[in-house]
Amino acid sequence: MFLLVAFAIISIGFSFLCSILEASLLSVTPSYIASLRQERPALFARLRRLKDEIDDPLSAILTLNTIAHTAGATGVGAQVAVVFGEAWLGLASGLMTLAILVFSEIIPKTIGAKYWRAIAPSLPAILGTLMKLLLPFVWLSKQITQRIAQNEDDTDIRGEISALAEIGRDQQALDEEERRMIQNVLRFHEIKVSQVMTPRTVCKYITPRTTVAEFREKVSRGPFSRYPVIDEEGEAQGYVHRADLLNMQDDSQLQDHLRPIKRVKGATNIELVFSQMLQERQHIAVVYDELGTWLGVVTLEDILETLLGTEIMDETDNVSNLRRYARQRWSRRLRRTRRQPD
Repeated sequence: MFLLVAFAIISIGFSFLCSILEASLLSVTPSYIASLRQERPALFARLRRLKDEIDDPLSAILTLNTIAHTAGATGVGAQVAVVFGEAWLGLASGLMTLAILVFSEIIPKTIGAKYWRAIAPSLPAILGTLMKLLLPFVWLSKQITQRIAQNEDDTDIRGEISALAEIGRDQQALDEEERRMIQNVLRFHEIKVSQVMTPRTVCKYITPRTTVAEFREKVSRGPFSRYPVIDEEGEAQGYVHRADLLNMQDDSQLQDHLRPIKRVKGATNIELVFSQMLQERQHIAVVYDELGTWLGVVTLEDILETLLGTEIMDETDNVSNLRRYARQRWSRRLRRTRRQPD
């Protein structure tokens, strides 16, 4: 009877250990490991090695678990036949299976998945010893898996971060604005300049022949600080900053006071344009299509509004969304055209 109980306890005990190690190892997140880099560099290195070469510890865990199940079932079955007779083997097998399911699968894996942060620091020592003891099995398993598994990393980090932002919002760890900003940053590289620019139909620009006096009068009624200078052919000559008016003579031409302006293509992603504008200290750029047709202008404010997910307005802004306003103007013009008699 003693051997029967001993076989059952040892088998379930080793299986319990294997299950809790497996669940804890698989639950350790990359962000947790990264957080250890400064505070506990040794643990950081050992945990990262375990996660990078996760096939080795998993092979050791599953090997020990299989040995425990097989030896336990064999030992328990043999002792049941000796103590109670072969007629009780069926019942003993059922009870052993139920005990393994509850005490060496469900309970330890639940503990490992829930308390992995407390267990994680002990994983390198335990799994390191286990891999050394079962080195032949680990090596054999590694040779087999290397020939079967493909060396492809299918981790979608952006998708996972976006999903975490949604979860954080649902659990009230993040508010809606924070969730929106995180997801906007993740799709920053997907958004084209043409999607965030101010269309030419609502752009405020001036021509090279405009005098300083005319520009001064126009600026006094406008809310903008920078005005692109566009000639009759749609070519950008530069831009004028309203602050430069202090140093201009009224009878001079604006083309003598131009600042260089950046040109970008509408198909370029705003992440690249944003980086270039910051590096070149440019606040405004003129947008062209592939054929060289002027489409509109884009500013750092337009890009930041996309990043924040909201319109940046000051006390001089009359229209919150110029792109929507341009579409509305076009729709009204189209309706008027349709109503005109032939």
